[in-house]
Amino acid sequence: MKTIIKATAAIVLILLTFGCSTEYLNPVPKTSLSDLTVFDTKDRVVAQVNGMYAMMKSGQFLGGRFFVYNDVRCENFIPKSSNLVTNYATWNHTVVSSTNEVQNLWEAIYAAINAINVFLEGLNENWENGKLTNKITEAEYKQFRSEAYTLRAICYFDLLQMYSKPYNQGNGNNQGVPLRLKAQKSSGENDLAPSTVAEVYAQILKDLNDAEPLAIDKYSTDLLNTTRIHKNTIIALKTRVLLHMHNWSGVVTESAKIVSSTAPFKATTGVPHELNPSYANIFAAPYTSKESIFSMPFTTTNTPGTQNGLAHYFNPASSESYYLVTAAGSTFSKMNAADARRTMLVTDAQGRYFLGKYPDFTNLTNYAPVIRYAEVLLNRAEALVRAGNAVTQEAVDLLNAVRTRSFPGGAYALSDFATPADFYDAILLERNIEFLGEGIRNQDIMRLSLTIPAKDGGAMGSVSAIAPNSPSYIWPVPVSELNFNKLMTPNN
Repeated sequence: MKTIIKATAAIVLILLTFGCSTEYLNPVPKTSLSDLTVFDTKDRVVAQVNGMYAMMKSGQFLGGRFFVYNDVRCENFIPKSSNLVTNYATWNHTVVSSTNEVQNLWEAIYAAINAINVFLEGLNENWENGKLTNKITEAEYKQFRSEAYTLRAICYFDLLQMYSKPYNQGNGNNQGVPLRLKAQKSSGENDLAPSTVAEVYAQILKDLNDAEPLAIDKYSTDLLNTTRIHKNTIIALKTRVLLHMHNWSGVVTESAKIVSSTAPFKATTGVPHELNPSYANIFAAPYTSKESIFSMPFTTTNTPGTQNGLAHYFNPASSESYYLVTAAGSTFSKMNAADARRTMLVTDAQGRYFLGKYPDFTNLTNYAPVIRYAEVLLNRAEALVRAGNAVTQEAVDLLNAVRTRSFPGGAYALSDFATPADFYDAILLERNIEFLGEGIRNQDIMRLSLTIPAKDGGAMGSVSAIAPNSPSYIWPVPVSELNFNKLMTPNN
């Protein structure tokens, strides 16, 4: 936590008080301001809002590495190099509490949480004391709060995916993470016991539920609708959270707020989300299609940093990237040759297959997709079947909407699913194919307490399967946290 306080102090008082560019969330520094003056003008308030997003898109977090960790833990990828900077220890499940990625992700997320808490406390205090009168409107005050609550919810959800057992193991009664909801401004506030998984999930839902009525319906540009929190972002995230909690009826209820009841399943309120007709175009500049609900933006002058961006880990031009397993039974082998998600793959001189989603290895300007509308449709499809323990036509249609966008000849019929289990197999495969390189696979495995499959990496070594009761199923608490937080305990 000492590192987090230092990082937050430096970033909150310098980065968060930069002059702002609301279009790209890429502030350019004008001056260094004290915490007594950061609410003096609207520009300074908005600069802090931008600063929260800047913390979120750190290369150590949603700028790239969080997605990579969640993909390479699973069965789809083989590293070109065993250099530890490639996250090789994550790939072969040999991380320990002192491993860099274990410590760096924890510290990056908690630094973001603290920046959010600092902003929320300052915003609320200044508003209640009347110091923001004639500087921001009440609508802006509400919107800024909604953004802060939502970003904090994302932080805690993502922490749970790596450092805590899934909700369905013990109904959330296992150890979660320290639930820091107040600004931490000194090392004297380090000590905080971890909450349970259920308690952290309850706070995540509280933040999202508090944020929803405060949030703007939509912005004036596609760019802002993709890179800033709005009402549909919050609803979409709730479908993800509730799916992980096995609250199937909750997923159905939330998704119904924005998903139309019949094909093509366009959003009915707020931003008019819909599937992009072209899978490839989702990942092409300007990255702001109606399918992209929330993404982390980058430009040539604002990148996730060296050895952090998604292109660094999934593009064949990188010496430290990952290529796809293509053996019989692999996800690749289950992709039809006519599927656009397969034809979009690229090969290197050795004939190895790589993702084509992130082509800008030179500048690392590819946006990092946090959540897409395709996921909301698949979340709803799965929840409909699990809630009723029966495969419905609507669920099949939702699955087909995503599947046939890339593979028109692959439509399922209701009769293809003799049991709900057959449908679950099909939808998990579809999610695995659809979201390769987007950090979903590990989360899908863990939310269902499935075994992380074994993998044969050839010269990179073979990796045994990881059972749900294995200590390696989750990451250990970082040694840095154990050293500075006397109330923190190991999680396995």
